Amino acid sequence: MMLTKKEYMENPRMKSYRILYRVLYEGGYSNIVINQEFRGGELSNRDRGFITELVYGVLEKKYFLEYIIQRFSRTPLSKLSKEVRLILMMGLYQIRFMDSVTDFATVDEAVKLCKKLFPRGGGFVNGVLRNVLRDEGAFEIGGLSGVKLLSVRHNVSQDIAKLLIDQYGMDEATRMLCAMEERPTLFVRVNTLKTTLSELQSKMSEDGVDTAPVSGEPLALSVQGLKRIDENTAYRAGLFTVQDTSSMLAARALGAQKGEYVLDLCACPGGKTTFIAERMGNEGYVQAQDISAGKLKLVDKACGRLGITIVKTREWDATVLDETMVGRFDRVLIDAPCSGLGIIRKKPELRYKEMRQMDSLYETQRAILRNAAQYIRKNGILVYSTCTINRKENEEQVRAFLKNPEFELLEEQLLLFREGESDGFYIAKMRKR
Repeated sequence: MMLTKKEYMENPRMKSYRILYRVLYEGGYSNIVINQEFRGGELSNRDRGFITELVYGVLEKKYFLEYIIQRFSRTPLSKLSKEVRLILMMGLYQIRFMDSVTDFATVDEAVKLCKKLFPRGGGFVNGVLRNVLRDEGAFEIGGLSGVKLLSVRHNVSQDIAKLLIDQYGMDEATRMLCAMEERPTLFVRVNTLKTTLSELQSKMSEDGVDTAPVSGEPLALSVQGLKRIDENTAYRAGLFTVQDTSSMLAARALGAQKGEYVLDLCACPGGKTTFIAERMGNEGYVQAQDISAGKLKLVDKACGRLGITIVKTREWDATVLDETMVGRFDRVLIDAPCSGLGIIRKKPELRYKEMRQMDSLYETQRAILRNAAQYIRKNGILVYSTCTINRKENEEQVRAFLKNPEFELLEEQLLLFREGESDGFYIAKMRKR
């Protein structure tokens, strides 16, 4: 039976292809693109689950899948069309990692998809996938060592593999790369302005969501079964926020008190901003700044949902000094723009970063630190945090900043993500003398 054009566009494999194409070849962010593709559609939960697994799976295994394609293709990878390469990666991922799909169906659907998108490639796709199925050792890796082996086996750029080896040694680098391949735990933070942890657990249970307390973080729950979050009654009532426990630590380190003036310099998407306001009991003043006016609207929306009234958002480039704010704030948080190597499990497109892209980012971080130093009152607190494990963005930036004799280091934390735990994160807490 032939599908209509509308039915085919809603086909989960076609949707998966569109999402992956936008992420891999047009610079889209996986979480944003998936949400856009899911919005307004009539997809079943089963199809949503299939698409999510396939999309994130291909993104997480890209180098490995390309390695297998090159083994079974007489045409160099660089010479293959984007359409054919992507369809092959999708097919190989289903064959190797998705037990819910039969190999025959995978090949058949891949060929159909190719005939829709790149007709002359259908025979090639069929040949490669069938040759893979005939070879019992098709998915073995051979002939690679060192950085190249880590890159293909763990699906990160050679730059990232080399950086981790150089900074942490081969054993720790390998352990972290293995941890990066695990599915991240989803955490939520209770909104203490509206409820308690136990009350939230009861409400989530009524909604069919499994929860468990988190060791070391009394306001967080790990959750399973939370689907279509915008439709969840507890979320819509403002009882919780989705936030990793490592991100919560940065707001805790800031230690904002009721009645204080607080500045969140790089506030979006607002998880730390809202936690700071909640910890202040919604008493005082929090200025949430960011360079993106569009994203600041999300902060305003979150504050409205959570019942927070002390946050004022403002569009501003943190690398530019605002002389009207000099000496105004008791506490300043810098959630600095960074490489994001600590959140690779949630944003798999970051796996393929090249370090030469980093030079301008280092200078951005330095400029933000210089400006933040001027906004703090004497005896005020400055917290610098990142979601990366690159020491050049973390310890080295802070050591250089602390050459300023006005500041002293009070506390420093580096979280190297591990299986089932929080993201990779860095936090430095400093005081202005």
